[in-house]
Amino acid sequence: MEREEEFFKVYASVPLDERKNVLVVIDENPISWNLAYACIKNKSPDAGKILKILKEIGII
Repeated sequence: MEREEEFFKVYASVPLDERKNVLVVIDENPISWNLAYACIKNKSPDAGKILKILKEIGII
């Protein structure tokens, strides 16, 4: 999936300390860079939601 690849490229350039910070909020649940990475890598049900939001706000 193209969005997944874009996310992994951006994630690789994010400083380690920044990866702990909240990236998006889904259903009132804060999602950090690290959690987003795990969700996308493991193709969890929230992966599509995360990628869609990141595309909409211009991160990927």
